[in-house]
Amino acid sequence: MSESERVSDSVARARALSSVEDAEALYRDWAATYDADVFGAMGFTGSARIADLLASVLPEPAEPVLDLGCGTGAVGVRLAELGVTTIDGVDLSPEMLAVAESTHAYRHLVVGDLNALPNGLHAPYAASVSAGTFTTGHVGPDAVPRLLELFRPGAVIAWVIAASVWPSFEVVLAAHGLDVLHRTVEPIRRDGPPEAVMLVARLAGRAA
Repeated sequence: MSESERVSDSVARARALSSVEDAEALYRDWAATYDADVFGAMGFTGSARIADLLASVLPEPAEPVLDLGCGTGAVGVRLAELGVTTIDGVDLSPEMLAVAESTHAYRHLVVGDLNALPNGLHAPYAASVSAGTFTTGHVGPDAVPRLLELFRPGAVIAWVIAASVWPSFEVVLAAHGLDVLHRTVEPIRRDGPPEAVMLVARLAGRAA
């Protein structure tokens, strides 16, 4: 198997995950080369894009942000470059979090399954960011109501949601009275097709 085939196979496996155990095994083995594979060889750009979108609307860069499914920390690194100073992260894989910790972009990192409300976080948060988590094989729309419990009324969410699963997420999110600030379908890879919704929205409870 060539290098490009290996990377493509890993991405395909990630999008076809069917259990927590499979996810833990995949990301345990992938953590060491994940950044080079995903951001280098595959040219994924969604992490930087969603970080830029969040930073553009975040009213106070010192307010706490939670990175859902933070992986190796690419989103946190970009947010830190943009002046966001208080970022926590949660991910299923301890091996991925070890890489994220080495970036020094995060205040606090927690191992947790986003399909259940993770413990050990400093909720409530003023904002949330997520890239690569809301897609096939990962975290589905049923988890959204529990995850929203981690955020303050009026918090900003900036999430990348795969276009293929967006309709089911849209129904759940609409039930929570979101004020949509930005929603576009965009590429998430260099020279790739539009394949993900870039959503930035404010949760119900925003002050007038």
